Amino acid sequence: MKNLCTLLVLSVIGVAVLGYWRDWFHVTTDSGDDELTFHVTVDKEKLKEDKEKAQQTLEEGGALLQEEAKHIAGKD
Repeated sequence: MKNLCTLLVLSVIGVAVLGYWRDWFHVTTDSGDDELTFHVTVDKEKLKEDKEKAQQTLEEGGALLQEEAKHIAGKD
């Protein structure tokens, strides 16, 4: 159970870092006298674009692997 929790926490941290690096999230702060406020903005359009690019890349890679497997198996 401990390993599962560790995996979950590391996955959440990994997605957060990836999202910040890919500009999916923007974090801003406001500070008052005794108060500090954080705002997180999600760029849904950028997230959608990156998802589509990744999907296209994976599909192209899968097609190349299938062709290579056919070639190796001698089923040209």
